[in-house]
Amino acid sequence: MAHIQYKTFGQLTFSDYEVFSSVPPHPFWSRVEQVVDFSFADQLCAPLYSPQGQRPYAPSLKLKIHFAQRYHNYSDREMEEAILYHLHLKRFLGVPVSFNGFDHSTLGLDRDRMGSAIFDACHHHVLSQALAKGLWGKENDRWLIDSFHTYANIAKVGAYRLIQQGILQLVQHIKRTYPKLYTSLLQDCALNSFLKRLSERTPEKDRLVLFSRLVVEAYSLLHWLESEKVKPLFWTWGNAKQQLRCLELQAILYQILQENTKPIDPDKPEGAEQEPLQYQELSKKEKPQDRIRSAYDPDVRSGYKSRSLKFTGDKVQVIESRENGLILNTEPIPGNEWDGERLAPMVEEVIDYHGIVPKQLIGDTSYGTGENRQKIQEMQILLTAPIQKYTNPTGLLESDWFVYDAKLDEVTCPQGYSTSIKVRNNPSQGHQFKFEEKTCQTCPLFEQCTTNKKGRTVFISDFYEIMEQGKSYNLTEAGKSALRARYDVERTNHEAANHHGLRKPRTRGRESLRITSKLTAMVINVKIMVKKIAEPIQPIYRYKKYEKRAKASVCPN
Repeated sequence: MAHIQYKTFGQLTFSDYEVFSSVPPHPFWSRVEQVVDFSFADQLCAPLYSPQGQRPYAPSLKLKIHFAQRYHNYSDREMEEAILYHLHLKRFLGVPVSFNGFDHSTLGLDRDRMGSAIFDACHHHVLSQALAKGLWGKENDRWLIDSFHTYANIAKVGAYRLIQQGILQLVQHIKRTYPKLYTSLLQDCALNSFLKRLSERTPEKDRLVLFSRLVVEAYSLLHWLESEKVKPLFWTWGNAKQQLRCLELQAILYQILQENTKPIDPDKPEGAEQEPLQYQELSKKEKPQDRIRSAYDPDVRSGYKSRSLKFTGDKVQVIESRENGLILNTEPIPGNEWDGERLAPMVEEVIDYHGIVPKQLIGDTSYGTGENRQKIQEMQILLTAPIQKYTNPTGLLESDWFVYDAKLDEVTCPQGYSTSIKVRNNPSQGHQFKFEEKTCQTCPLFEQCTTNKKGRTVFISDFYEIMEQGKSYNLTEAGKSALRARYDVERTNHEAANHHGLRKPRTRGRESLRITSKLTAMVINVKIMVKKIAEPIQPIYRYKKYEKRAKASVCPN
């Protein structure tokens, strides 16, 4: 790899030193460089630059800018202004007073060029420096895991407007990147409905007609792009990246149509082939739960954080060390994804990076499944989480009344009857044990046990033993103490979500949210490092009487 020479500002002038020395020390920015060395970014980002041509600004400088932007939760334009006028930021960045800063578009392009993988690596570099200073990684350390929800930067729209978004996005992309194809589109396709807005005063009958026309035009556009007439022109697209983007937009529009519409009369009689199909919107029950919510951000999904809290956006998973509250890993996931699915990969990533294995991992109920407990146990880690309680929907005897003997592989009911008859249940990862019909019908608790005349069935998971061990541990004093400790991560979630803007991200797309979450983890970790390690700033006494009082308090004689 060729050596990259970065643009430097040289030695600061005397006037720069005079200005910076007149600015009082900042409680945070004046202490950051005491605990963190950002120079690792210069070598880490070297493959992104060419050794030829104009020298680029040092990646360590750009990382500091992204770091400061996330600390203050600035937009790109606000950060551009801050670099121009905030002297404490200029002093932290190491740039002259006369430095005009970066354009706001340059900041966004630099984030896209670096990508979330490099920001993830930067986060672990900072975490390694904290490890070297002894702020985490002890043998008895306990890790906490939790997630918080975010609200996507989109407008919630209905099916009609959603289809319009898909068409408009596709047409504008063609117009902007391939004018020749756009000219052919205007000649062959009469697209009129995708620009019409539906008013609340529009009669229901007219709304149905307009909706059907819009769907027909959307399918016509997709069919035109796949026609034999257009294919030769399409595949002569000069920019392969923009051509691939066009294919992605076509797939998004097709998925939106499939998830929200259906033909009114799909089985037409003979002789009706010349008439176009009529379409209608699917009912709410017919639409899939995992459907696209916005054509501009197709990754966004709707989910539930609790029974009463529904949101449209993503969830951010956080693993932190309870020793000092440092964030060890963070990862955004779809809003409708189960929290516990990413547990093992996130823990493995931290272990692979730093070689540190905690004594205990603590989470809430969604992380305490049998599969997760087994995976974490294989890493020589104790997973502690509440056990999810399953209630009998019939309101009759719960499964807890039945005892499973792993050695005999049989289930015993409260009346002492046992059965070893079982059927495999692959989706639930376990076996369904069935009691004989004669046994159940003669049982005095039959009416209180089941409504099935053929006998009671009891599900036993493949992870029954490890779940029972978890139940027993949770009842001990150590288990109760650990379960109380899991709430400590809520402070970190609150800080990341509300103080640093992750609750309502400014950007769209999970890749951008991943970059933002990694930078936020860096900011929170550096704040902790500054608090724990950096030397405190000595107060400045502006009046003599305060200075005399200070001296008297130190030297009473």
